[in-house]
Amino acid sequence: MKNFLLTILMIVISVPAMLAQSHGAMKFAGPSTFGVAAMDAWQDNESDTILFLMNSASDADITIPAMFYKAMNLTIPSFTIHGAQFSMDYTTRNATFAEQTFEEIAVVDGEEKQIKGTSFSAFYNHAEKVFELQMVISYGKMPFPVTYSIKAAYVSPETGIAEIISSRPLRESEEKVFHLSGQQVKTIPSGKIIIQGSKKILIR
Repeated sequence: MKNFLLTILMIVISVPAMLAQSHGAMKFAGPSTFGVAAMDAWQDNESDTILFLMNSASDADITIPAMFYKAMNLTIPSFTIHGAQFSMDYTTRNATFAEQTFEEIAVVDGEEKQIKGTSFSAFYNHAEKVFELQMVISYGKMPFPVTYSIKAAYVSPETGIAEIISSRPLRESEEKVFHLSGQQVKTIPSGKIIIQGSKKILIR
């Protein structure tokens, strides 16, 4: 009985705290990969932004950014996965989205396009403020499903800073990176705030 009451107390404390922290939808930004597995054709994106809106202690809406697939000169529009189901660990405040399916509609130039998720799973790590997502979707009349994955860090609404997990060499395709002093860097340094494009980013 004591453990049951403790669990209820954790739920009462944790859920409002997570919902309050989000100030609505929580924003996450980070590198993503998508492409057609059947063709072994992949595309890396420097940074995508996803939105994570908790509706309750067991379901959330997740907004996926538009995906421009260079190999096919095709854009899959931004869409929201409504009512994605998750389970919460009330001790760590982590949220696990076990593999599930979904169906959504996107309107493009007045025409409805079906987006069907044949596989979707995700994980929110509250301590590290990181959101990971993997999914396989079919879009409209595309002959092959598209696989999409992202590991994104929380973007603070107050500072606009996203926390990145680790330092790494700068890719040739990326925008130039500068210290706050204005000095350009070739390797993204650990434990520093950098400027890339118009964004301030904290590297952990």
